[in-house]
Amino acid sequence: MEKILLVEPDYKNKFPPIGLMKIASYHRRKKDFVEFYKGKAPYTSIINFNRVYVTSLFTFYYDMTADTVQHYLNYMHKDNVYLGGISATLLDEKYKKDLGIDNIIRGQLTSSSSLGYKDSVNIDELPLDYDILDDVQYKYPAGDNIFLYTTRGCKRGCEFCAVSKLEPKFEDTNHIVSQIETVRRKYGDKRNVLIMDNNILYSKELNKVVEDLNSVGYVNNVLNYVEPNFFEVMIEKIKRRKKNNNRYDKQVEELIESLNKFKSRVTSKKLIKRYDEILEYINNEKNKITALNKVKKDTIEILEKYRFKKKLQRYVDFNQGLDARLLTKDKMRIMSNIAIKPFRLAYDSITGDKMYERAFNNAYSHGVKYFSNYMLYNYKDSPYDLWKRLHNTILLYENKADIQAFSFPMKFAPIDMTDRNYIGKKWNKKYLSAMNIILNVTKGVVAKERDFFYEAFGSNEKEFIEILTMPNEFIKYRMLFNKSGHIKIWKRKYNNLNGYEKNILLKYLCGLRGRDKIKNEQIISIIELYAITKHKASSQK
Repeated sequence: MEKILLVEPDYKNKFPPIGLMKIASYHRRKKDFVEFYKGKAPYTSIINFNRVYVTSLFTFYYDMTADTVQHYLNYMHKDNVYLGGISATLLDEKYKKDLGIDNIIRGQLTSSSSLGYKDSVNIDELPLDYDILDDVQYKYPAGDNIFLYTTRGCKRGCEFCAVSKLEPKFEDTNHIVSQIETVRRKYGDKRNVLIMDNNILYSKELNKVVEDLNSVGYVNNVLNYVEPNFFEVMIEKIKRRKKNNNRYDKQVEELIESLNKFKSRVTSKKLIKRYDEILEYINNEKNKITALNKVKKDTIEILEKYRFKKKLQRYVDFNQGLDARLLTKDKMRIMSNIAIKPFRLAYDSITGDKMYERAFNNAYSHGVKYFSNYMLYNYKDSPYDLWKRLHNTILLYENKADIQAFSFPMKFAPIDMTDRNYIGKKWNKKYLSAMNIILNVTKGVVAKERDFFYEAFGSNEKEFIEILTMPNEFIKYRMLFNKSGHIKIWKRKYNNLNGYEKNILLKYLCGLRGRDKIKNEQIISIIELYAITKHKASSQK
């Protein structure tokens, strides 16, 4: 039996490390000990393992990922350290040169022979091991879903996208039914499915995919999900962790805490008394596992009487988005048999406005009520283009009171860059920093309400450029600086500048011109406003 350490660098991530979850399943089948760690494990832990697998995500996390790998190389022979994932595939030669690591897994892990084993198991098709997520304190925002693929690759080959390098061949893959049934049987039912396909609308098996989803309960306008009994799910989880020699004290504490919280739901005096006796017994017993198993029957009976049993709609989320260019009425008719939430469309170029509008109306006419879109910027677009796309969606959504809709602007960076500093030809450093602040204030999304949009992005392209040029502190604390009058002063001074002077100001704000070289009094006067902070504005009230 080997001891296997799975590692994800300590970056923030919405989704759990799916590749590591598959590797965990492979090693569990081999009866190996498996543990997951986020970041740099202490030396005293590392020396207990036979090999380490480090995953990677975006290339702009290169420094953090390389530093994490180096940490493990400091304590283990390089033959026992493996690196895989997105960044490892795209920057494999750089990792090899900088770290001297040879075991770099490029692309999909389709054979265990890549790990030095002789059984040639297609690890990429194995079910995910959700138990490893309980090894760490970090909570993945989207962690409590069923994750699966029905296809790999994409035929588009867009130059801003890494899929053609990560998954060069488009093909249908895993069996949906068996994947979902395995998760339910082993880990308890989960309400929603996240399908991670890059472009499912290319699949010739789309109809079968939807039929398979229907067969396991994902049917539009059918309420059939009931949240499982948390006691049963947690007890089984604790049993698995004990069997796998993983620590389970945290799970025991969580279960007892959940039982204590549940007490407020119990209304029968007789059952309250019995429930108090159960809690007291568990708290007084030294061996919590034995105590929990002893009161299992009575506890489940009480929980079943009072737990939440309302039937809910199951949702499917095609997380990578649906290709508006491929969304025909026939395909939409097929997809309308499942409840998609949200319905994600890409709107990456102003040239695609008619296509986006057609796809949106197609989905809306088939009953879709939850929409979002991915909106690339800092690529070949200009700030004017971005504002127009955002505004187009506002106009498209505003007369449809029965929908929820959000836009997600996403800043482009070349797939091989190791930082986030790329500046598109039609953008500049100041505009990008301002966009970052606007999106931080709006939590990264743009809602469909017109008033909200105009307040955040301006009522026309000219106002949008003004906002992007405004002091970042003014953008971040707009209400405060509006109240203090500083924004009004800034606008007056800005609008008094001619085009040449505005260009000089912008160069200064982008770090392309020093303050000492600016002699124009009007420009100097407006530059002084960029030094005003929130605290200074507050003190001037």
